[in-house]
Amino acid sequence: MKEPTSFAIPGAVAIAPGNGGLPKVTLTHRAGAGAEVYLHGAHVTSWKSAKGEELLFLSRESHWTADKPIRGGIPVCWPQFGGQGPLPQHGFARTNPWTLARAKKLDNGDVAVALRLNETDATLKLWPHRFAFELCVTLAESSLTLATSVRNAGEQPFDFQIALHTYFAVADIHRAAVCGLRGTAFVDSLRNNAREVEQRSEIRFDQETDRVYINAPDDLSIRDEATGRVFGIRKTGMADAVVWNPWVAKSQRMSDFGDDEYLRMLCVETGNMATHVALAPNQQWQGATVLSVGRA
Repeated sequence: MKEPTSFAIPGAVAIAPGNGGLPKVTLTHRAGAGAEVYLHGAHVTSWKSAKGEELLFLSRESHWTADKPIRGGIPVCWPQFGGQGPLPQHGFARTNPWTLARAKKLDNGDVAVALRLNETDATLKLWPHRFAFELCVTLAESSLTLATSVRNAGEQPFDFQIALHTYFAVADIHRAAVCGLRGTAFVDSLRNNAREVEQRSEIRFDQETDRVYINAPDDLSIRDEATGRVFGIRKTGMADAVVWNPWVAKSQRMSDFGDDEYLRMLCVETGNMATHVALAPNQQWQGATVLSVGRA
């Protein structure tokens, strides 16, 4: 196995200890955009615009230890979403060390790294399946692409859920809106999983929100009106979307989240949360999400 530092590319990819001494990969685009990815959980913790603006939320109270997930950024929830099964909350991918498999600087200035997770003795005790999971992160001047693939490397079929639990940074949650979900059925986890259809053309926030939108449109957006930023969210191979903000009471209950931090973040997650992906032996699944940023 190659050492992570052997993948370094001057001016584009750097590997060094990050918070808590956890290995961190820093991507730099020639236009000035940047991203950071921890090998712990293949966790994207930073995405900066070409102007140096941080586009992802990261909690000041986050844990930085090998046995706990990072709070904020883009956690990879797999092979279970939330508590919908026997595994730890959101599965084990976000708390396991991944390996750096590839790094490349493209001719157009884009920078890409691929991280890989395979079964271990510890994961087999939790979930008795062999697998190969790869996450490829590509940084462009004004976008960040997360391409995922899962292969069943065992002799028995298995199924899974997946979510890219993206925490977007917004200046003021009262002046943020999610657009593109009107007419989509959703499950509201705060009301005993009641099922309804979204009637609003834009979703705004004045209370805790936790909804899974089933078979959501592949193109969504977030308007951050206080800054004039517009985030684009384009997914492929991923059926569903989650909209989440913990608001006041839940923020106070989470030890790794500041009491007032709900004001500056908004999660719009992509993945397969309402239905499971089934894989036969040697079968592979692929899905991707492209995050982009522009001005209103």
